[in-house]
Amino acid sequence: MIRVRVPATSANMGAGFDTLGIAFNLYSRLEIEETDRGLEIITVNNSGNVQSDKTNLVYRAMDCVFRQVGYKPGGLRIRQDSAIPMTRGLGSSSACIIGGMLAANALSGRMLAYSEIMDLAAGMEGHPDNAAPALYGGFCVSVSENGRIFVKSTKLRNDLKFAVMIPDFFVATRKSRGALPELVSLRDAAFNISRASLFQAALVTGDYELLRYGAEDRLHQPYRKSYIDGFDGIFEETYRLGSKATYLSGSGPTIVSILTGSGERFKRGMESFFSENSHQWRCMLLECDNVGSVLSEI
Repeated sequence: MIRVRVPATSANMGAGFDTLGIAFNLYSRLEIEETDRGLEIITVNNSGNVQSDKTNLVYRAMDCVFRQVGYKPGGLRIRQDSAIPMTRGLGSSSACIIGGMLAANALSGRMLAYSEIMDLAAGMEGHPDNAAPALYGGFCVSVSENGRIFVKSTKLRNDLKFAVMIPDFFVATRKSRGALPELVSLRDAAFNISRASLFQAALVTGDYELLRYGAEDRLHQPYRKSYIDGFDGIFEETYRLGSKATYLSGSGPTIVSILTGSGERFKRGMESFFSENSHQWRCMLLECDNVGSVLSEI
């Protein structure tokens, strides 16, 4: 039996659209074994109505690897147990893809290197910014070049907390991407390049007071915020409560704030804010997962 643990992820960090991502200590867990025949999919915490046939994302990811290496399993039993909220911008799809591919690679004789798995995963997702931290952990910068993905993962110090604010609604990724313009001005492009560069430097050096400026964005958040009621007010309240940087996670609707200290005061303040404004949101305090995916065989 193959066991895989894959972390939740947050992408599009500040100005790092389709480039910057981070892994959190919230996990999807898979148990997968080869059987004589057939496909059995067992799901735990199935709040997202996970498919139980060959359209299941874990199975599709496994099949991608099997076809790549020319392996034909007799049958499969897949058990999914995920604490990652689905369709909320926290990398639930990437966790399925990376977990399935790692398990399939192990079952078929470990013929693919991590870099090759990364290329396949980004091909399924369309971009690497969630898949990279799901696989490697830490804070990741990803670049796509002619079908190949280049990743630099940095292990962050443990003096940060991440307040992950999750609403009771979702925004479809396809719909959210459709809101983005095909072209942007040179001024906006330069704006984001400078902010993304500053964000990376501040995060890895520990100069956290600069994070707020590095989180400013003109490529996706201004176009997506209309899908989130009270977006500007939420951002303003996070900064009033001491956030070092606040950004829309992935395509949303989850919002993440980067904090120093325990984060408990911030959490209480945001929960009070949401309650007073009739917003159905929950706030979780997470840490960076510097390990990434973990696979074991029993």
